[in-house]
Amino acid sequence: MTDGELSLLRRAVDHVVAIELTSGEQIFAEVVIVVDEPPTPDVFLLRVEREPDGVFVATSTTGESILLSEISRVAGIPGVEYPETEI
Repeated sequence: MTDGELSLLRRAVDHVVAIELTSGEQIFAEVVIVVDEPPTPDVFLLRVEREPDGVFVATSTTGESILLSEISRVAGIPGVEYPETEI
């Protein structure tokens, strides 16, 4: 993940982003919190799916933690407005 993608992830708290894991899995996720500090930099998120009408719906009521080292790419979603500064 590039520095720009990490910045997007930090700014995307309470917003949906597209994430590609190092395993190749691609997901949509609503970012809950990003912890970019040792010993285990990670992101806590809720997986979501996009409905045919474009609305994102959570696939579970429980979130999950993913290590930042397991994320190879983060991309914004067209039409979603992200804050200009990190939260």
